[in-house]
Amino acid sequence: MENKKNETTDTMSRSVLLYNTQNIDAQLLKAGFSIRKKEYQRIWKDIQTSKMTHPETHYLIQGVRGAGKTTLLSRLSYEIAEDDKLSKWLIPILLNEEEYGILSLFTFWLRIAEKLAEHDVQLYSELFQQVLSLDDDAVVAWELIQHYLNKNKQKIIVFVDNLGELFKDFDDIEHAQLREVLSLHPHIRLIGGSSQSLEAHFDVSAPFYQFFKLINLKSINETEMHELLRSLAQQTNEEAIKTIEEIITEHPERIEAVRRLTDGVPRTIVLLFQIIMEGAKESSYAYLEETIDKTTPLYKHRMDDLSRQQKAIVHTIAMNWDAMSTKEIAEQTRLPSKTVSAQLVKLQQQWVVDKIETDTKNHLYIIKERFFNIWYLMRYGNQTDKRRVLWLTRFLESWCDERELSTRFLEAAFNIETNQTNVSDVYFSALLASEKIDSEIKKSIVDGMQFRNKGRMIDYQNSDYKNIEIPLRELVSINKIEEAYQLVENNFKNLTIKDYLFNLHTLYLVRPESFEPEVYGLKLLEKTNFAALELSYLLFIIFNNNFYEYKEVFFKVLSVVIENIDINLNQIAIVHSYILYALWNNDFICLKSFINELKNTKFMDEFIKFEDDDKFYMFFENIIIMLLSKRQIEIAFSIIVEFNLKEELKPLYYATISLLKDERQKEYLRMGSELKGTVNEILQTVEEYRTKYS
Repeated sequence: MENKKNETTDTMSRSVLLYNTQNIDAQLLKAGFSIRKKEYQRIWKDIQTSKMTHPETHYLIQGVRGAGKTTLLSRLSYEIAEDDKLSKWLIPILLNEEEYGILSLFTFWLRIAEKLAEHDVQLYSELFQQVLSLDDDAVVAWELIQHYLNKNKQKIIVFVDNLGELFKDFDDIEHAQLREVLSLHPHIRLIGGSSQSLEAHFDVSAPFYQFFKLINLKSINETEMHELLRSLAQQTNEEAIKTIEEIITEHPERIEAVRRLTDGVPRTIVLLFQIIMEGAKESSYAYLEETIDKTTPLYKHRMDDLSRQQKAIVHTIAMNWDAMSTKEIAEQTRLPSKTVSAQLVKLQQQWVVDKIETDTKNHLYIIKERFFNIWYLMRYGNQTDKRRVLWLTRFLESWCDERELSTRFLEAAFNIETNQTNVSDVYFSALLASEKIDSEIKKSIVDGMQFRNKGRMIDYQNSDYKNIEIPLRELVSINKIEEAYQLVENNFKNLTIKDYLFNLHTLYLVRPESFEPEVYGLKLLEKTNFAALELSYLLFIIFNNNFYEYKEVFFKVLSVVIENIDINLNQIAIVHSYILYALWNNDFICLKSFINELKNTKFMDEFIKFEDDDKFYMFFENIIIMLLSKRQIEIAFSIIVEFNLKEELKPLYYATISLLKDERQKEYLRMGSELKGTVNEILQTVEEYRTKYS
């Protein structure tokens, strides 16, 4: 019985707290402090070096709920208490996150006196009793605190979470008195946190917060998320460490998509950790759904705190997801524009809504905490709204997948071609027997087969495989180029497509004048009995690795193939390659003609309806990026708009309109911050493609 009790206590001591982080043991909190280190070091260095002989600048830490403010304040407080040198003269006073008993400046000083008495009964118990006996006189209360601090040669540093909430009920006189203390007296320093924008930032004449250095807690990035998850796992058990390492190593895209959608809020990542501990999921969307479920009490409470008019405005903006103008909000809520404008100001102060400045008076408004917006869509939206979230989640998961696109797309194309019950196992075996496709792709295909008897598949490993890179480079180094070519030809049967082309490309770079791409390209086709997917793989290898010596010859081959096939979903890989090669060869006339042909067939209609999101995103990803890199922005825009793909390809849509040179570019301002990182990555890839495929 005693063992079970100890076991329970041990489990509880390692449990992850979401909301009451001030209750975490000091050593446990320090051990698990894995993020906000830069902010911590900045403030801690200031505290360490300051003697507080003169009034100090105070700190205000701003961030959304769950950004890590409370943990940071607690960490600083504990560090001062444990520092032998500092703790002799500097007393850290850590107020609770919710101090419901503080209603005035006097009750604030009373709480400080009480905390001092708790810190040292002998030195400060008399102070507490004296302040307690006062008749709500804040001035005398501070004079008494100051007197006792001088007497004991000590000073205080007060850590206040929810600073704005704590001081909002103080009247003007109390604010003036507190301002005087903070600006003129070196006995006290204040470090506060706030999850809402304080009045001072809306009214430049308000002087209270001018003595504060502002620190904003931004979203954590992918590396910081991994550090946080690993830290939480280490605080849990060995099995947790193993589970987290497995998902970070094997499926980082699943948790990265969730991080982007939740705006990198640490508390939500802690929730994600708990969900992972309950059992790994097969997709980002599955993780997202559970995270949404666990945040419902928090977000519902936030909505309940709003007035009826504010609820209507938040509902309208949240359901739109992208930013809206005051006029648009007024039209949908049926509220007067002046009423909407007034409520929007209040919602900004409460950090519920953000204002996006435009070059006109018609500014835009968006839900500040982007995961709150996603939660709202999933909880109160219809099936179409939920699909919008699903589409973005799947897009991000696909985009964050670091595997080579040729590998991923070939798998997807294979699944389309073979997703029929009448396809025999002979077809699978034939593809897996190919000596020309890399074994990792074959393995992925086998692992992804759900309705096949994998035991009947032949081994996909090529036992005779070898590469000739080392002997090839030795021949090149002594300028025996003809012998090097012969070595490649003699080993053709034992090389994959990728290695064969890499070796030939090496020789081409050494002596381009003696290399005939048409000869070697066509020879490769003649030597191999290519299935459609093997041809697609060949084309992907050439494109992805920028083997530009082949781009013309294989575009000619593709043109012949396209002319002689019926364009349907089974030919998706060939269609995809043809568009890319047309762009690579700057043949925009053929490209436009082919896109018009696709519009006139049922290909796009069937493709859009096809229930394979991964394939869908991969198909458009390279094409849109290639179009943008070739400055064919109008074609990219027309594909997205004419096929009504804005929601399905939201990051690509915003990347596209950001490059337009007319009024349409202003739509970019409506984009939510959860897309910003991804859109920037897309635009960076566009620039890389512009150089690579020039």
